[in-house]
Amino acid sequence: MEGKTVIRTDRRGSRAPPGSPPAIWAAFAAQGRWKSWTIAGLLGLVSLQSLAIARLVSQPPEVVLVSAAGDATPVGRSVATDALLKFLADRTRPPDVAVVRFTRDFLHLALGVNSSTVDAAWPAALAMMAPELRARLEREAAEKHLVEAWRLAQRKTELTFEEIVLEERPPGLVAIRARLTRRTGPLVEGAAGSSTDRVQVDLVARTTAPTIERPDGLEVAEWRLTPLPVTDTPPTPRAKAEGGAHAP
Repeated sequence: MEGKTVIRTDRRGSRAPPGSPPAIWAAFAAQGRWKSWTIAGLLGLVSLQSLAIARLVSQPPEVVLVSAAGDATPVGRSVATDALLKFLADRTRPPDVAVVRFTRDFLHLALGVNSSTVDAAWPAALAMMAPELRARLEREAAEKHLVEAWRLAQRKTELTFEEIVLEERPPGLVAIRARLTRRTGPLVEGAAGSSTDRVQVDLVARTTAPTIERPDGLEVAEWRLTPLPVTDTPPTPRAKAEGGAHAP
């Protein structure tokens, strides 16, 4: 029997494929471990940032006092008293002259009806109302076909304001009373069929955040019309604010 020689090579210390340097595979393994730890660290930072943002959002807003010169002084909500918050609410509410102008603009759109402009004026008047009042009047106008009726009537209305009085200003609301004369006639001068009446409008305006569409920060929450007797001598137009002060 022929003799055979067996040579064995111990490769237990190396798991790399034949012909690959062990250092390269060790570097790949270390790089993989660093990637895992980096991802875990980033996830931890994101979680901490989310918690910080949630706490900031849950905190009440701070109060900032702005002087006439434009200097701003921050006041913490914890030290802002009820009197200070009421003072700030009074300072940020619409001034009387803005309320009077808003009332005149609204009544011109809603009551100064003109057959040639009713298609644009009525939607503009609805846009100045609160959502609940707008929905109700829009539904009533659609049921009675008021816009179509005025468009076909070929009439125009001229308003003369006798007075606009700001009666009460509870928080967030303004109670307004306006008296005016309406003269309705045909679009074509010289045609017959003119009429005159007087009405009192009791209007409640709600204060809102000023926007581009509502720069005065007001919207009509409710209104009511009451007929008044027509006088031969027209009263002097005036607008009076709360407390007897006159507004233009």
